[in-house]
Amino acid sequence: MTTRPNAVLLTALLIASLGAIDLGRPTEAYPPLASDRENGQEPQAEVDLLTFARGVVFVSQEGLAVGSAGRALLSIDGDPYRLGLTTDAALPVAFAYKLPAPTTFHRFAVPGVQEWPGNVTFVKSVVVMGSSEGPDEGYRTLAEFELATHASHQEVTEAIVPPGDPVRWIKIHFDGGINIGPGDEGRTNIRFTELIGNGTQETPPFSTVFDGLWAFRQAERLDGPGIPIALRQDGTTIRGCYGDYRFTGTVNGVIARANGEDSRGRSAHLVLVADGNGAFQGSVSLNGGRFRPLTAVEDPAVEQPSCAPEEPAEPRVCGTNAYINFDLDSAAIRPESEAVLRDVFARLRSDAAERVTIVGHTSTEGDETYNMDLSRRRAESVVRALVELGYDSATISASGMGESQPLVSPDASETTRELNRRVEISCS
Repeated sequence: MTTRPNAVLLTALLIASLGAIDLGRPTEAYPPLASDRENGQEPQAEVDLLTFARGVVFVSQEGLAVGSAGRALLSIDGDPYRLGLTTDAALPVAFAYKLPAPTTFHRFAVPGVQEWPGNVTFVKSVVVMGSSEGPDEGYRTLAEFELATHASHQEVTEAIVPPGDPVRWIKIHFDGGINIGPGDEGRTNIRFTELIGNGTQETPPFSTVFDGLWAFRQAERLDGPGIPIALRQDGTTIRGCYGDYRFTGTVNGVIARANGEDSRGRSAHLVLVADGNGAFQGSVSLNGGRFRPLTAVEDPAVEQPSCAPEEPAEPRVCGTNAYINFDLDSAAIRPESEAVLRDVFARLRSDAAERVTIVGHTSTEGDETYNMDLSRRRAESVVRALVELGYDSATISASGMGESQPLVSPDASETTRELNRRVEISCS
């Protein structure tokens, strides 16, 4: 690979002189801030706010064929596995996304910048823009990357964002390749991994869109055939049918996470995100298959799913999983889950169980012993919250299972990790 450090340095000096964005620089930590280590502080992990599982939805793409929305979602799925972006002949391309609430970013990062044999290379230039006005206007540059190959898979290249106003839409521009050999112009495969976004975000509103009969269709092909999905939302609880699969789940803000199975015991896992326009997008895995990006469309001609007989009017909570959001590496319950706790409390009272055990589960990041302790502490936080709401402390207890009982395996993306982070409500 040929590098041009002098050109990169001159570009960095020019940007700095204009008061704009630092060019990204490789670091060893992912996702903690490298600047913490440079300042003698212990690096602190941060939540990646730029993932579908955190409520980011696809809006549009430029430069690729219709039907390429899956690549846009793979760029923000929380899994730094290489993504076949396009060929250099199709560059530049861009993806636009909508955030669930106004967000102020202070850092972006790209992990896993690697090279491969043959006419394959990593994208070279990435520009991140944000807008508070709309998906097609008002964009300003937040970060710019001129990428170079990392020495190890553990490195990231980061860009620190100067203080600024919050944004609601993000657009990512891709151009060039790190190593396009002589004679390979126009036929080199361009790859990417993931864009990580750290910052602060306002609490998203609570969505009630997860209700009714919809057609689930491939993103960007909304006039094509769809599979019916029937939903019923009761407060923070959803129940539904998708094809032959029946599922239940929890709504936190604009995000619904659900699990279920069909009559033959084959699994279904869904993450649904309200798009702010009266509909929602989904990432769905059936029978252990890969997660597919889908868009819900209202269609008067759609028929009820085959598993759609009505369930009892009041959903039960005993024997189910509840999705309660916590701060990162913490047992502190986040504000958007207070409504979930109130619903769990009311339904536990209705179920009239003699004994209740709240069982915590985590994803697989981090140490197994640490995760066991974290799951127990989170379950204890839920028990305390329910007791504060009025539940009898003598009849409810907490335990933790750590990462030992995942619903989805492997949990390599943020979508699967979010489905595995849960509390199980066991009653007797």
